[in-house]
Amino acid sequence: MTHPRTILDVFAPPEGLVGHSAALVAMTATEDLLEDAMQRFTGLRAAQRAQLGAVVGFLMLDPHATPARKQVLRPDRVPGLLELQPRAVPTASLLHAKLALLAFAATRTGEPVHLRLAVLTANFTYASIKQQLELVWTVDVPLGETADAKDRSDIAAAAAFVEKLLVQRFHRGPQERRAGALGLTSRLHRLLEVSAELAPARGRSRFIHSLSEPLFDQVEDRFRREVRAPRNLLLCGSGFFEEATARAKKPEILARLERLDVLTTRAQCVVLAEPHGSGALAAWVRGGATDGWEVRLADDAAGLGRRLHAKFIYVAYLRDGHVSRGCLYIGSGNLSKRGLLTHGDLATGNIECAVVAAVPERMSADDVHERLFWKADLPPIDPMEWDPGSAEDDPETSDLIEVPPILSAMIEGAPERVLRFIWRDDVDHAARVEVRWTGADRVALAMGQQTLALGEGAAPTALTVRDAATGAEWIVAVVDPNGRVCWQPLRAETYEDALATLLDFPIRPAEAIDDDEQGDEFGGDAVAVRAQTGLAEANDAKSYALHAGAQLLDRVAALQQALPAEMLDDWIDHLDRALHGFPVVLVDAWRVHGVDVLEHLRARDLMPEAFSEEQRERYRELLTRAAMHWGAA
Repeated sequence: MTHPRTILDVFAPPEGLVGHSAALVAMTATEDLLEDAMQRFTGLRAAQRAQLGAVVGFLMLDPHATPARKQVLRPDRVPGLLELQPRAVPTASLLHAKLALLAFAATRTGEPVHLRLAVLTANFTYASIKQQLELVWTVDVPLGETADAKDRSDIAAAAAFVEKLLVQRFHRGPQERRAGALGLTSRLHRLLEVSAELAPARGRSRFIHSLSEPLFDQVEDRFRREVRAPRNLLLCGSGFFEEATARAKKPEILARLERLDVLTTRAQCVVLAEPHGSGALAAWVRGGATDGWEVRLADDAAGLGRRLHAKFIYVAYLRDGHVSRGCLYIGSGNLSKRGLLTHGDLATGNIECAVVAAVPERMSADDVHERLFWKADLPPIDPMEWDPGSAEDDPETSDLIEVPPILSAMIEGAPERVLRFIWRDDVDHAARVEVRWTGADRVALAMGQQTLALGEGAAPTALTVRDAATGAEWIVAVVDPNGRVCWQPLRAETYEDALATLLDFPIRPAEAIDDDEQGDEFGGDAVAVRAQTGLAEANDAKSYALHAGAQLLDRVAALQQALPAEMLDDWIDHLDRALHGFPVVLVDAWRVHGVDVLEHLRARDLMPEAFSEEQRERYRELLTRAAMHWGAA
C-alpha cells in the first residue's frame, strides 16, 4: 500500500510519462477538484487542454440529482474530461464506489505504457482533502515488464468492474477510431482493453465490488485467505454505520465483525467514528454498554481537525504497542447494512468497491495514529455527546439526473459535410428534439434523424439539445473529422503569436507558464512585422510575405528534423492544430504573392528523416487540410 498525501497525488504521472486516459468513479465530484486533477494528470492548463481537443478523463457519478446538480458536467467546463450520461435506475439504488483507473503514455498520442489503480474512500471533492480523514490504496503496473500477478489481477478486475458499470449504468456512445484520430470514448475503450489484457491465468484479485454480490462475504473470504493464524486486534472505522432504530442496539456489521474466525477469542476490538452523524453506533453508545468494544473518536495526527470519512477494517497482531502481520479492508462501503450487505442488483442496493490486502509491515503506535487515525491513549468522549445524525448511505433525493436524447454529435466531411447525431439507445420515440449551435438557428429533428447537412463554413464545437415538450436544454460535445472534441482553432492576432504557438513543442507543462505571459519574443529575428499591419506599399507586403514564409520554413524544418522518432506522432498532431491559427491577413499575403509555404513543407528534405511511411502520409494529409483551410487548395 502506498501513501499519497492527497487525492491529487493519484493523478501525478510517473517520471517521463503523461496522462493517456482515466476512468473515474465516485458518488459525487466538484469542478474545482476535477480541474486540478486533469491539470496534474496531463501537465496542461485548461486552455492548453482545450487546444488539444482530446478527451482523456471519463467520469461516472451517481445519477441522483441534487439542488446544485440537475445535469452532468458540461463538456467544456473541464477540458479533457467527459462525464458520461447515466441510465435510469431504481431511485433508491446508489452508486457509492470510488476508484480511479489510469493509463500513462510516453507521448500525448502514444499507447499506454503504465497503468495505475487507486481505490479510495473519498469522493472527488476538496471537502475530502481539506475536511475529511480519507484513505487511498494504489497499485502501479509498468507494461512490458514483469509484474506481480496480484497487481495485474487487481488492474484487470477493476477494469472488468468499470466495463460492467458502463454497460449497466451509463450511455457510452461509439468507440471507433476515425481517420487515424480518436473518437469521443476511444481512449476509455483502449484503457479498459489494455487493463483486461493484464489478467493472469490464475489467482484472485484483492479488488472486490458489489455489482452483483455484497462486499461483506467477499471481505470475510479474503481475510481467511490472508490470515493464517488468529489475530488479537480488530481496528475499524467508518463515516456512518446504519440508520438508528427506535431501540438502541449494536450495529449489525460490528456484530458480524467480532465473530470473524481470524480473531482470537479475547481480541481487542476498537471502532473509530465521529460522534455526530454515525447513525446506529451513536444511539448504541448513548445506551451505555458497548459489549467489550472500545468506541473512540478518530484523531487527525496532522492536527487539522478533519473528520473521519474513511471506511476500513484492520486485523493484526498487537504486541508491546506495535502491530504486525495485518490485513486491511479499504473501500467505499460504510460499515453499514447498505454499505456491506447489499448489492447493485437490488432496488435499494449500493454499488461499492474495495480492496482487501495484506499489510505485513510492523507499525508503531505513531504509525497507526498517522495512517489509521487511532490514538490508543485518547480518552472516550461523554456518551451523551453522540448524535446519530443522517445517513450518507441514502440518496439525497429520489430525483434522477435529466439525460439528453442526443448524447453527442460528429462532423463528417465526406462525401458531404454533415453533423451526425449519436442518439440515446432508449430515447422516447414520442420526444420532439431541437438542436442549435453558436451562429445557427434552432433546427427541429425528426425522431432518430441521423444527420444534418452543414452549410459552408459551419463548424460547431458544441451542440445545444432541447426537448421541445419540456423546454429542458443540454450542452453536448461535438467531435470534428480529426477526432478533436469541442475544438476550434486558436486564431492568433499576430504572426509572432502564431509562430510561437507552433514552435511551443513539446507543449510546455502548466507549471512552466506564468499567468501574465503573453507569448515568446523573437528579438533580433529578421522578421518582426505584425500581421495586422496595413502594409500599404505593395513592395512592403511582398517583402513581408517572403520573409515570414522563409522564417516559418526555416524554423519548422529545424524543429521537426531534430525531433526524436518517439515524438513524431505528437508533432504531426500539434502541427495540424497550429497551422489553423495563422492570421488571415498573412495567409492572404502569401496567396497574393505566390508564397506557397505548405507546398515547400511537403519537400522530402524538410521532413524528419525518422518519419515512417504512415507518418509521411499523415503529414501530407495535414498539409492538404491546412491548404483547404487557408483557401490555397
